[in-house]
Amino acid sequence: MENLLDSENRESLKLLLTYPLFDENTYDSRMEELLTLDINSVFSFGKVQLHRICILGKGSVGLVTLVKYRKKYFVLKIRRTDANRANMYDEVVYQSAANSMGIGPFLVNFSENFILMEFVRGFNIVDWYGSKKAANDRILKCAASILQQCFVLDCLKLDHGQLNRLDRHIIVSEGGKPTIVDFESSSTGRRASNVTSVCQSIFLHGPIFSKLKGSIDKDSELIMKCIRDYKRDMNYEKFEKILSLLTF
Repeated sequence: MENLLDSENRESLKLLLTYPLFDENTYDSRMEELLTLDINSVFSFGKVQLHRICILGKGSVGLVTLVKYRKKYFVLKIRRTDANRANMYDEVVYQSAANSMGIGPFLVNFSENFILMEFVRGFNIVDWYGSKKAANDRILKCAASILQQCFVLDCLKLDHGQLNRLDRHIIVSEGGKPTIVDFESSSTGRRASNVTSVCQSIFLHGPIFSKLKGSIDKDSELIMKCIRDYKRDMNYEKFEKILSLLTF
């Protein structure tokens, strides 16, 4: 893996820190800010191609890349210069709230333009569900764990905001443990709809539903009733009825 902090890779680092439009003053400021986080290495690594370097992820707010901090691998989220926010502080607040309940990659450090967090090793949920290692019982247990985490977020009144796209926001370990990632669109200012958003992908449509539908022996009317009942009255009794739709 290329370390972009090496002098011969500084042009690539400039691209990463000031994406999408390079500015010398912004780069100098962000380099100084990056060094305050005590990061030893910034790597070109991942499946997402960003011009001449590779990263772990790219969104409308930030770029996600692999770094080394205190001799261990972590993830660094870098605010894009064209992001629709002036800093990363709100995301830190929401991810910290999720972390307090054991949800999401744990936060290590942050600054105005960076979030340093746990590197969650695993697979895109669609890839994991389609793998040979994902037997039906493991698939159902993974789905149940996702729903349980979403119920906790609903109880916190923290809406993730993007769980209608599980393929982009769930990482599953080789052993089948799911982690909800990317809290950039989260909010406590709107009604939480994490469980109901995930239910669409698990029970009604999409690639995950396609993989699960042979294991869920429930008709669509019952599924819709359970979702509507929960949406109307978000308590544990109604949530248990949704969980019961997953047959082990």
